[in-house]
Amino acid sequence: MNPFLQTLGGKLAERWVTTLVLPGALFVAAVGCAVRLGHRHAWDVVRVGNDVVAAFPRLPVAVAAVGLLLGAAAAAFAAQALGGLARVVWVRPWRGPAAWLARPVVAVRGWWFDRAAARAGVDPVPAYRPRRATWIGERFRLLDARVAAQYQGLRLGPLWPRLWLLVPEPARLPVQAAETRFHSATTLAGWGVLYAALGWRWYPAAVVGVGVAVVAWRRARAAAAALTELIEATVDTHLDVLATALGHPLPPTGVTRDLAARFNDRFGKGE
Repeated sequence: MNPFLQTLGGKLAERWVTTLVLPGALFVAAVGCAVRLGHRHAWDVVRVGNDVVAAFPRLPVAVAAVGLLLGAAAAAFAAQALGGLARVVWVRPWRGPAAWLARPVVAVRGWWFDRAAARAGVDPVPAYRPRRATWIGERFRLLDARVAAQYQGLRLGPLWPRLWLLVPEPARLPVQAAETRFHSATTLAGWGVLYAALGWRWYPAAVVGVGVAVVAWRRARAAAAALTELIEATVDTHLDVLATALGHPLPPTGVTRDLAARFNDRFGKGE
């Protein structure tokens, strides 16, 4: 047990350093540059180096190390919180005052969708027309719509937690990896917001922030596409396992409308 705990502790410490301390320490350094240099002396890093060297005789190393760790941890937690906000903006429908902003965006996305359908000479399913302001949010909404269309109105939201309990470990790994990439991308977006906010004092931070945000957005799109595709594939390949476990094996014709209604009622507890 002791070697296992030591290995686990080492992995946790390594992850803590790579995900919290190092990015946070870089941001603390950027804050120091912003406070000391400003816009006028934005690239005079020698000045910051001289300040650090001059501060060492007056400030104990332990105090400086503790201050750096606390600042890095605070910055990392702030980035994670902003990443959670980015997930809400990207994935969920916009509510309240934000709904007024979403309407013209959805209208433009719908116009592009209709134009692409007309060029392809297809008559799109109304449920597949854009209804979310963001591309990522639309991918997750389409995941629900596609499952409902394929399986006679079966609702993915109540279905997925129960299906996930029966999915074997090898089939879980790709889904978990895609979800981890998506969360990492949203946290990276949080770092981009922090650096961009620091740009009011030190403009190189704004440049870094915009670049980081663009990279995070691209990574989030790729991860969301992979995650939604893997979730849909998991439903396609393991729905019969769940149906059998519930005592309603799927007929040869697949899910019927009556069976889907039964599952929805059972999973939703009569909602």
